[in-house]
Amino acid sequence: MVDGVAKNHVSKFCIFLSTRPRGRFILQPETPPKRTKMGGSNVWQEQRNFVKSLHEQGILDSHFDEILDLPRESPQFVIDLVSTFCSDAENAIAALIRYLNEPDINYSRVIDQVHQIRGASSCIGGHRMALACRELRYACEDKDKDRCLAALGKTKDEYQILKEKFNIILQMERTMISGESKRGRQ
Repeated sequence: MVDGVAKNHVSKFCIFLSTRPRGRFILQPETPPKRTKMGGSNVWQEQRNFVKSLHEQGILDSHFDEILDLPRESPQFVIDLVSTFCSDAENAIAALIRYLNEPDINYSRVIDQVHQIRGASSCIGGHRMALACRELRYACEDKDKDRCLAALGKTKDEYQILKEKFNIILQMERTMISGESKRGRQ
């Protein structure tokens, strides 16, 4: 552990995603699963439309679709995955802030942390956040503190946007789970 941050830590979801077969695949259900109605529209379809709009904005990429399409052992799968990502990202950003505020910056340690957060962002489909992390890494490689701080600011901003969008997606997940459990009790 370095300053409370596990060295070479890889998020649980990245480990899980790395164990899936290599190559591009999308497990599309032939018919959408039965989901509850919310305001007259199908929550499952509403979630897919929202995710599609996030693709169009460049916030998410196809990796997140793959996560949504994976067979689930638990109805909480997506919620747990996103929550783990957010927790890991917040810890990584806090570590980066500490590292970049040190009087004598250890850029290789900063690059290690950036590599972890960029990998996590890529695994979960956080396209713009991963791009911001890439810019932070380039600034670190150049050992340009001002550029690092600016790129860290951009990374934090992209994380906040991604987190807000994930919160909306997770609310839809909870609505679907709630509807399924209510149907199961009837």
